[in-house]
Amino acid sequence: MTVAAIQSAVKLALEAPPLEAPPMDEASSTCEWVNAVRSWCPPHELATCDRPVDFVVAGLIQAGKVGALVAAGGTGKTTLLLTLGVCIATGRRFMDCEVTQGTFVLLSNDDPQGDLDVALARVVGAMKLSVGDIELVKCKVRVHSLQGLKGEKTFSASVGGTAVATGLEELIVEAVRGIHDMRLLALDTLRQFSGGSSNDEQVVKLTIGGATEVASRTGAAVVIAHHTGKMNFRDGITDMYCGSGSAAIADNSRFVLLLQSTSWKDIESKVQRTGRETGDPLVLQSTRGSLLVKAPPPIFMHRVGFSVARIAGTTLSHAQRLDERDRAILRAVRGGHQSKNSITTAVGGKKTSALDRINDLEARGHLLNGSPSGSVARPQYVLTASGAKFLDDRD
Repeated sequence: MTVAAIQSAVKLALEAPPLEAPPMDEASSTCEWVNAVRSWCPPHELATCDRPVDFVVAGLIQAGKVGALVAAGGTGKTTLLLTLGVCIATGRRFMDCEVTQGTFVLLSNDDPQGDLDVALARVVGAMKLSVGDIELVKCKVRVHSLQGLKGEKTFSASVGGTAVATGLEELIVEAVRGIHDMRLLALDTLRQFSGGSSNDEQVVKLTIGGATEVASRTGAAVVIAHHTGKMNFRDGITDMYCGSGSAAIADNSRFVLLLQSTSWKDIESKVQRTGRETGDPLVLQSTRGSLLVKAPPPIFMHRVGFSVARIAGTTLSHAQRLDERDRAILRAVRGGHQSKNSITTAVGGKKTSALDRINDLEARGHLLNGSPSGSVARPQYVLTASGAKFLDDRD
């Protein structure tokens, strides 16, 4: 269409009288979304309609949204949540991510109050807070155990074998009324607050639906901690269903944070370390993005008791990690490993990934099949001049 034709069409659209919608039947007139669709109008100033995404934790947790923190038992979910709570209360960066300062509330039906108080005290001690920051934590970190207290504590209940909503969200909203700067509400755990199985889609929908109502009415993010089976970080398995224990959790949440154990060898392959951290290496991944936010790269951490901190150094890009993997293979060949089985055993990691890299190195001329018989089925690899140069340029 020409510019003139477009301008004419716009003029006619703007000057046209509003369409007269036919009257609704009684059932439709009581449905709010039906009315909203019928009374639709375009966004004001569509060409410039934009706004920044409001985060509680930059890149990880959006304000007013609901998500899950998924990890195996004993990995450190509660410790990580308490660390996050202290960061929100004091304004400290969380794993080098900016936070919006305010109040953090943890509701737990998983641990008694005494244990939660001791855990918080140990987290505070491990973070070496100033006297002023400790006072902020006293005011802004509210950790409550619901064990032994009467009242509704689940988002759903089974009635005649069907999961139905209990209205728990109304009780939670009432419980936090008056906390005007609440940034994050954590529910520990899904099993305790759902009222049914995490594999029951209706139960999870009701749970996350109720949590979404709390987030909408308070403006705070809601994180639901979820136990799942033992998981170890595996490169390349990063979709939003990974380790969630339930597709319904991933489908209904706005973000899923996956906390996994890993190995120092794996850390070394992904981070150019500048520190000498010890303890248990962990990786925190946001396994799904949202409409306006792309999932950030994984965060590599280490845990020593109640101290959880980010591993110092630069996280390698995908291309850089492939280069490191290639050099590990070339070093193995230079060290005398010639068969595919021997090379993959020497470099470790996912075997199929190593085999792919071997084939790629051969195609690029960095490796050569030096088998005396010329066997393709059982190659014996040797380093070529270009392979040696590629390896030595870094080493």
